[in-house]
This record gives sequence, C-alpha cells and structure tokens, in this order.
Amino acid sequence: MTLKEKYQPPKKIQEWINDIPNGEFYEVYISSDKKVWCTSGRFAHSSASTSVSWDEFLSGELDELVSRTMGKGVLNEITNYIKQQNT
Repeated sequence: MTLKEKYQPPKKIQEWINDIPNGEFYEVYISSDKKVWCTSGRFAHSSASTSVSWDEFLSGELDELVSRTMGKGVLNEITNYIKQQNT
C-alpha cells in the first residue's frame, strides 16, 4: 500500500437504534464495506457485536437477533434498504 492508498475505515451509511431507558442499548448499522453490524450493551463488560455481509444478512443470518432486539419492523426496513442498494 502506497501513501496515496491510505487505509480508510468503513463508514456507517444507515443505522437503527433501540435505546431502552435503564436497560440495554441495541444498534444495527450498515457500513460502506457492505456489512451489517449488530451491537448491544451499554457498558463494556456487557457489550457484544457481530457482523455479516449483505448477502449473509439477506439469507437470514441475523433474522432472529434483529427481530428479538429491534423488532420485525426494523428487520424489514433493513432488508428493504439493502435490496434497494443492490439494484
């Protein structure tokens, strides 16, 4: 990698947040490197994250997790967003 090809980290291009007062914090976001990220936890000791490619997401890899933490409506929004980007 040359100096002109300096690494640029992926950027968030869309996000959904479920911040439960006095409870958990959940976030799903889509990054510019065509990944879907699910994160949870308000504090470092109770946090977690996972990511999959857009194709893996569309095949149902995170359906249960996103439905449970964010709701079916958000799952449908994310699916539709990705499908629109792939056209």
